[in-house]
Amino acid sequence: MHKIRPKPPTETDRIDRPVPGPFDFKQAFELSPSPLMILNRDLDYVYANAAYLVTTGCTLSEIQGRHVFEAFPETEERTALFKAAFEQALDGTENVLMTEPYAIPVDGGGMREIVWICTQIPLRNAAGEVEYVMQNAVDITEKYHSEQENRVLLRELDHRVKNSLATMQAVTRMSLVDSKSMQEARDDLLARMHAMSEVQNLLVERNWAGSNIEAVLSNALKPFGYESDGASRITLDGPHALVTAKQAQALSMALHELATNAAKYGALSNDEGTVHVAWTFNETNGSHFDLTWQESDGPVVTKPTRRGFGTTMLTRILAQEINGDLSLDYKPDGLVCKMEGWLENGN
Repeated sequence: MHKIRPKPPTETDRIDRPVPGPFDFKQAFELSPSPLMILNRDLDYVYANAAYLVTTGCTLSEIQGRHVFEAFPETEERTALFKAAFEQALDGTENVLMTEPYAIPVDGGGMREIVWICTQIPLRNAAGEVEYVMQNAVDITEKYHSEQENRVLLRELDHRVKNSLATMQAVTRMSLVDSKSMQEARDDLLARMHAMSEVQNLLVERNWAGSNIEAVLSNALKPFGYESDGASRITLDGPHALVTAKQAQALSMALHELATNAAKYGALSNDEGTVHVAWTFNETNGSHFDLTWQESDGPVVTKPTRRGFGTTMLTRILAQEINGDLSLDYKPDGLVCKMEGWLENGN
């Protein structure tokens, strides 16, 4: 294979080719999208481009000739940091300051935060001496805040995972102790884990910002035949109210235990029994609420002779999460469970 050699330029090509003019560094400086400013050896402003002035909310006449820390006062610690960086550049060494936040005044009062990566660059005169320092700023405000939010989310996720694992360990231990056989323990444990999983799915939809109490309760009761169209033997009645993620988990587990008990021994263990869940929310009294679980037309109820996991879950864990009280009334014609407490996210 023969290599194709480029055709050498002719004299005509050389004549026709335009001769480049001198590069306009000032125009390039002025039109740069990055905020740029120049200080003299006394750290007074010499010049700043449009991007710098727009970002900092000032005009060139307001800062030109002023000392940088007079124009933009800083804390003692940050003044020392930036002064050292400027002086290092004036000594001839380019340097970078990473993720530095600035508070910038805005029209109408108040401040807004911007975050820059600042590069300090020595500028030399014809004799090779450093006469100025130029700062080139890269605005990473959005990226910085996004990373901060991600770090917060990761910490929250770590906290939630640890809490979930601790809850799972407690549920597993108490299920094994409370059950009469390994098969019963297995079935109860799987059902409880499913209930925990379902409420977590519900919370994920709202980024763990809590949930509507009706959604929490209906979600917990679906495995027991609840249908929102009113065709089931379970009915829900109450106003819109928000609960925190922790309260949602506790309420969901509590309703799961009540429904499990009803399916084994109570109103949901026959073909005629019903369950009515009603709650009220007092907007004039902070975020106080009452919730009643009422079973009807089931087998005759007798008070249990021992305290099982479900009772412990209701009277201890739930009562603590709602910062209130819970009572169980084993009436012969149907169990009645009453809860009253406070919703942290009540609206």
